[in-house]
Amino acid sequence: MYSVVTPNRNRLDSLREVLPGWQQAPLVSEIVIVDFGSDRPIELADFRDRRKLKLVRVSNTDEWRIGLAINLGVDQAGAEHIVKLDSDIELRDPAWLSRLDLANAFYRGDYRSPVSNGQCAFSRAHFDRAGGYHEWLSGYGFDDSDFYIRLRRAGLEQRPIDAGVLVEKVHSLASRVAPAIATEFFRLNPPDPEARLLFTASRNTYLAYTCAWAPDMRRPYTSRPLADGVVGVELQPIGERQRRATAFANALGLIRMTGKKEHVDLLGAMVTSFLAEDGGL
Repeated sequence: MYSVVTPNRNRLDSLREVLPGWQQAPLVSEIVIVDFGSDRPIELADFRDRRKLKLVRVSNTDEWRIGLAINLGVDQAGAEHIVKLDSDIELRDPAWLSRLDLANAFYRGDYRSPVSNGQCAFSRAHFDRAGGYHEWLSGYGFDDSDFYIRLRRAGLEQRPIDAGVLVEKVHSLASRVAPAIATEFFRLNPPDPEARLLFTASRNTYLAYTCAWAPDMRRPYTSRPLADGVVGVELQPIGERQRRATAFANALGLIRMTGKKEHVDLLGAMVTSFLAEDGGL
C-alpha cells in the first residue's frame, strides 16, 4: 500500500479537482495533505469525501518550503511506500502503482518528459537513507533534483514515470512564483516571472551545493492533535546557520539573475559542471 503525500499552500481548488482520483486508487491507503501556511487554513470540511484523508496543518511558516513540507508529510505517513504528488496532478492510471518495484529503485518525473519533475515514488527506507528533502530550500527549483541526486548517490536506480500515468493541470508560470523577491537584505519586483523563477532555482542550487543536506539540519518542530482529527505542527524559528547560508545563496542568485554576462556565465558553468558530476537534474 502507498501513502500519497501532497504539500499545499493556497492551492485548495486544484487539490479538490484531482483528489477524487487519488482516493479511488485501490493501492492508496491514505492521503497526507500538508497545509504549509495557507492564507485560509485548509479544513477537512473543504472536501466532500474525507476517505483516506489526513490533514497536517503547519504553523510558524515563513517562506514556501516544499522540501520541509514533504518531510513533515512523510513523518506523518503510515505506509512504507510513498508517492509524492503536487496538488495539481491527476492520477490517470491507478494500476501504475501495482507495477512499481521499489526494492532498489525510485520513480520520478522529468522536466523533459510529459510528467513534471516533482512527482516521485520511493520507499520510506530509501527516503531515510538519503536523508529526505533539503528543508532549507525555498520557493521553487532544485528541491526535487537535489533529492534525486542523493537517492542516486545512495545506490538506487532512477526510473521514469510512464507517460500518461500522471497529468498536470495547466497553470501559468506566474502562479508558481511569488510576485516579488523578498529576502532579509533586499527586495526586488522583477515583472518577468521567468526571472523570479531563475532567482529561486539558482539560489536553491547554490545553497544545496554549499550546504549539503544532512538529517541533523532538520528544523525542530512540535506536533499535537487539533480539532476534527487534524494534526497541528508548529515550526521552531530558523537557526542562525541556515539564516547566514541563505543570505549568501541569495546574493549569488541575485548575481545570476541581474549580473554582468561574464559573471552569469561563470555561475552557470559552475552549476552545469556540478550537475554533470552528479548525473544531471
